[in-house]
Amino acid sequence: MLNQRAATPGRSIAGLLTLLQATLPQQLLRQLAQLPVVELPAGAPVFDRNARCGGFPLLLSGAVRVFRPLANGRSIELYRVAPSEPCILSLGCMLGGGAYPACGITAEPTTMVVMPPPMFDECMATVVPFRTAMFQMLGERLVNVMLLVEEVATLRLDARLAAVLLAHSAHNGGSAPILVTHQQLADELGTVREMISRLLDDFARQQMLVLGRGRIEVIAPRQLRQLADAR
Repeated sequence: MLNQRAATPGRSIAGLLTLLQATLPQQLLRQLAQLPVVELPAGAPVFDRNARCGGFPLLLSGAVRVFRPLANGRSIELYRVAPSEPCILSLGCMLGGGAYPACGITAEPTTMVVMPPPMFDECMATVVPFRTAMFQMLGERLVNVMLLVEEVATLRLDARLAAVLLAHSAHNGGSAPILVTHQQLADELGTVREMISRLLDDFARQQMLVLGRGRIEVIAPRQLRQLADAR
């Protein structure tokens, strides 16, 4: 169950999307600041496939992993939502009134507020910069998803894995070990754990990284970059 706590009066909105601070009028920002904060641990469901959208989630901290279950029992990660961006599936469901075509779970401890549908509708109808930014972000994310489809269809798995490892490393600041399991990487790339384990062992033999239990240390980022760019 979602753990909700009431927002304190006048709570700072510094953690909300920069987009909202720049585009929403003060009245709507004050209403948004009074919404309850939803606190979720890592691995908690945010929305399920075929579920209706009950509001527009806005991340204050953490990240949400959006993935599509496949018919073969595996899944493929479509994108991740950070505090600096909206979830486009939620945006699409809010605009079209349909159900979610994928699932969302927290990738780490996450806090968010959920904009009620009437408030979202008011923002889209009356705040032109907000509406323009939302459609722009929707278009950009759709392009990224199309690129993902192309990568899955045409790129070697070792190049895709190298790119994902570099992305995780950059998220950690480039020096800290990546705290991720082989199964999590397999889920992110839409493949099986055995394939990922074999590739990681090969990367380790080439001294590009050091493997540990639930952690990976990148020691040769330049070599990984060369592999990721071999498209």
